[in-house]
Amino acid sequence: MTILPQITVQLYSVREHASNDYEATLRSIAAMGFGCVEPAGYPSYTAEKAAKLFSELGLSAPTAHIALPVGDKKNEIIEQALMMGHKYLITGCPPNFKENFSSIDTIKATAELYCQAAENAAAHGLQVGYHNHDWDLIDVDGKPGYQVFLDNTPETILWEADLFWVARAGRSPVEFLKEIGVRGKALHFKDGNTHTNDTFTEAETEDGKIMVSDAIPFLPAGTGQVDLIAASKVATYAEYIAVELDSYNGDMMEAIQTSYTYLTSQGIAQGKR
Repeated sequence: MTILPQITVQLYSVREHASNDYEATLRSIAAMGFGCVEPAGYPSYTAEKAAKLFSELGLSAPTAHIALPVGDKKNEIIEQALMMGHKYLITGCPPNFKENFSSIDTIKATAELYCQAAENAAAHGLQVGYHNHDWDLIDVDGKPGYQVFLDNTPETILWEADLFWVARAGRSPVEFLKEIGVRGKALHFKDGNTHTNDTFTEAETEDGKIMVSDAIPFLPAGTGQVDLIAASKVATYAEYIAVELDSYNGDMMEAIQTSYTYLTSQGIAQGKR
């Protein structure tokens, strides 16, 4: 019998709600049926308070978008991860953002940094991973940048494929999932209009650099142009499948509920309801 991946939600999606009332936002998410969440910082809250709230609500956080455990903050990051019960520490963006994928040499240096982080994490039973956008999937000196990264890191370094960005980069989510193989333990089943002509630009926020656009192409799972069902059939190694919308022209909580219903009703992932 096939065990379905657990459904989770990237909490970056609800950052505005969480900033206004973190506890109420998490209570609403738990009530939808989510048993897992993927934190990306704790707006207006602390990790310590969040850990207690998650426990009260029956939520776990096996994955998180968090900094690499390297440098002066290595121990702090690992201690927080262990406190929160994380297994997989995933970067929302590489430390120096696009600069890390600007040449073969910078990609190789980035891969070396992730290897160092992975070694630090492994000593505590943790794994590190990389979450993609579209700019890290383009060709660099005639070869897809992400392939250089994969070639220079062991398979124990995960790749959290964001299927919207994979499709927007002109690549097949199905083939991409096959390519990353065992690295695909946690995935973002993000949907939206991938063929729009809007341009994403880099912006600086309190939480780091992000990509922003005047247009909002993101949509609830099952209502956009990404074939999530086809992708699910080859997501052989997935343990966690995340709902995420970077932004949305509508009620974000309703979009997350719609995504939950679609992914669970289609047998792509399982929740608590």
